[in-house]
Amino acid sequence: MADLKSWNLWHGCKKYSEGCENCYMYALDRIRNVPERSSEIVLTKSINKPLEKNRKHEFKIPSGYCLRVNMTSDTFLEEADEWRNEMWQIIKQRPDVRFYFLTKRVPRIEKCLPSDWNDGWENVELNITCENQRAFDERWPIFEKIPAKHKGMNLAPLIGPIDITPAISSGQIETVCLGGESFGGRRPCHYEWIKKISDDCEKYKVNFIFNSTGTVFVKDGKTYNLEMKDLQATQAYKSGLSKFFVLPEYKLYSPYDGHLLSENELMRKVYNAERCLQCTNFEICIGCVDCGSCKNIKFVTHDELIKLRQEKGLVK
Repeated sequence: MADLKSWNLWHGCKKYSEGCENCYMYALDRIRNVPERSSEIVLTKSINKPLEKNRKHEFKIPSGYCLRVNMTSDTFLEEADEWRNEMWQIIKQRPDVRFYFLTKRVPRIEKCLPSDWNDGWENVELNITCENQRAFDERWPIFEKIPAKHKGMNLAPLIGPIDITPAISSGQIETVCLGGESFGGRRPCHYEWIKKISDDCEKYKVNFIFNSTGTVFVKDGKTYNLEMKDLQATQAYKSGLSKFFVLPEYKLYSPYDGHLLSENELMRKVYNAERCLQCTNFEICIGCVDCGSCKNIKFVTHDELIKLRQEKGLVK
């Protein structure tokens, strides 16, 4: 079953900075026995994914859904210049869907935006990755000047301490996500680095999501080796360092007549009663579209999952 949450128009990437050393995409391609694909940037067959319809002539991607764009590449690669305009045109045709972008190539963002970008599109969220202080100091001053309706930061893999107060005090950043290194990488992630970022985000009321400890996690002088991704995520949740303040507000519009969609016109958010119990992304997650790949599971609403967490003593 294809990943319904991602829209990978092109595949492959060139390693760009220190955070790329143990890239998850390269690791996954090795697992699939196609390592040669990792550094070759090619167009995929998924370019029209947001426009695909089912037998009822309904969009397969429902209104209110969020698509993560080019998670096996980088949207702002030079090698993708010839395809990017078509991507923007497709996004314009789905003003009812959110599109999440993540990049390290911050200097290229502005020149790659569509001509009618102005101060940003309501359904597009721009995010930058910063793995250490050097990356932040290089990328944030550029990103700060780029107009956008929605901005976020991803500190992953976090391989060094970062002071991100210039960004989170600016009023531009809605959410900061953080994770340690995995997928074969073993550069340690330290608890005190994360705690400081969590405290700083709390001070400025910026959502902070601690996704994963990474494979090697250091706390109070003790090193923990957490080989399983599920365990890394569970331990991140149990840390209680994630902070949630307000859900970013998106103005989404009908792709048919352009009217502003009400909450009742967006997809109904449901969650996996088991897998979502200890997910740190829960508060900002758009929920499950019930693609059919999971069998014998129970779906619950946002409030029902909150209640389940309380009953099991999982609320932080």
